[in-house]
Amino acid sequence: MFVRLCTLFMTLVLVSCSTATEGQSLFNGKDLSGWKDDTGMFSVKDGVIFGSTHGHKLPSNRFLIWEGEVGDFELTYEAKVIGENNSGMMYRAQVHEKEKLRLKGNQCDLHPKAEYCGMLYSEATGRGIVAQRGTKVVVNEKSGKPKVTGKTTPATSVNITKWNTYKIIAKGRHIQHFVNGKLAVDLTDNHKDAKLTGLIGIQLHKGKPMEAYFRNIVLKKL
Repeated sequence: MFVRLCTLFMTLVLVSCSTATEGQSLFNGKDLSGWKDDTGMFSVKDGVIFGSTHGHKLPSNRFLIWEGEVGDFELTYEAKVIGENNSGMMYRAQVHEKEKLRLKGNQCDLHPKAEYCGMLYSEATGRGIVAQRGTKVVVNEKSGKPKVTGKTTPATSVNITKWNTYKIIAKGRHIQHFVNGKLAVDLTDNHKDAKLTGLIGIQLHKGKPMEAYFRNIVLKKL
């Protein structure tokens, strides 16, 4: 009996470790199960998450929100953006107090400009650009201001209209963004208002019409 219990326990441990190592897929490729869309602008097209602002005049940015929260994690996904605009992946984000269809907080930016693609932008918080692509940054605890302390070695060029791979690693106040396997941003965020837990969301940007595509979204909680 004891041997059987030990065997069962070890099996459960191995299954748990295997699942943690492989991560959790956040998108089933068929529908938006597990995601919240109050905008009507997101759907599944050809097996990928598809968002479009064509025919919509947005008062502010809108989001597709995953129904779960993250703290320390690793998130990988593939994305592309069509149109003269940008998109992004929100994480550790909070629901905007006045606009319930909006998120605020950290964003890994999908931007057509090289210095902004993969940057860390703080959406709707007043902080703005926290760390541009190609920089190591430390945010001062007292002043809340970011200071560039070094450089990263991101990919030389990124065409966001093509599929690219992005990865976000967040451990406590240390955050890293990767674009196509290259470190784009390395941030230590000591800001007093920095959130260590929150929501994941996909952004559609107001302004010029755009389309955003996301697939292979995998979350590993650390």
